[in-house]
Amino acid sequence: MLMRQFHSPSRLGDYIDSILLQEDLNPLNYANRNPVKVLPSTMAVIGIQYGNRMKVIGGSKEELLGTSGISGLQTSFREYASTGAIGTIIVRFKPGGLAAFTQYPVHEFQDANIDLNQLFPPRLVSEMEYRLREASAAEERVAIVCAFLLSVFEQRTRDPMITEIARKIQLQRGQVSIERLAEEFFVGKRTLERKFKALIGSTPKKFANIVRFQQAIQLRKSGLDYLDIIEACDFSDHAHFAHDFKAFAGCSPDVFFRNELQPDLARHFNRIRAGTPDSHTMYQ
Repeated sequence: MLMRQFHSPSRLGDYIDSILLQEDLNPLNYANRNPVKVLPSTMAVIGIQYGNRMKVIGGSKEELLGTSGISGLQTSFREYASTGAIGTIIVRFKPGGLAAFTQYPVHEFQDANIDLNQLFPPRLVSEMEYRLREASAAEERVAIVCAFLLSVFEQRTRDPMITEIARKIQLQRGQVSIERLAEEFFVGKRTLERKFKALIGSTPKKFANIVRFQQAIQLRKSGLDYLDIIEACDFSDHAHFAHDFKAFAGCSPDVFFRNELQPDLARHFNRIRAGTPDSHTMYQ
């Protein structure tokens, strides 16, 4: 399995966090590959397949995804499965970054998978997808995606107050009072929520809760016990922590940390083994 991370073009550095490439074209690996669990993230992503298409699994239902699409901020875990050869490029946007590429309010993409040709000129999307299939090297494929992103980049003006509030929530690991943020930035709470949702893709409260969830995983991985995590992340008690954790991860903390070998979150994107071939978790 080839997995690499690339920087975005300098012109897009304020909007794109990173570009990830995952590739496994070996036909011997297809049959035994298990679904991938993707945990909630504060980042919108564009996913482009140059291998076989992926499918998203929800309960007893499966949905075949398009060749390329956008997923907005994700508020609960999802499971994805390949249908054959894996060739995927994932563009991860910084909070608010996607708004520079589309006229639509970003919250309309929350927990959704939307085909790129519904948002951008279909001719440009089709040309990019064709060139990706014909390319032979990772660097060439990433360059093709970057050229596409530059061609649809609109550099729409973003509200600096909202991007600063999102940054502050991240710096404080989600442990913030939305009411106090509204007072600090001299804006009404409802106005803040409306503007934040349109630019970032969720309410500030939901955004903060996801940041805190990610911090709890990182602290557990560093060796802290649950009581220390509850105190460090400002959960009221263990029941509060367990409830919020299950809402995001789909299982209790005990089950999650027993069954999942947690990767270093700073790497953002990892494949891990959890007792079965090619079973892994992805952290956007």
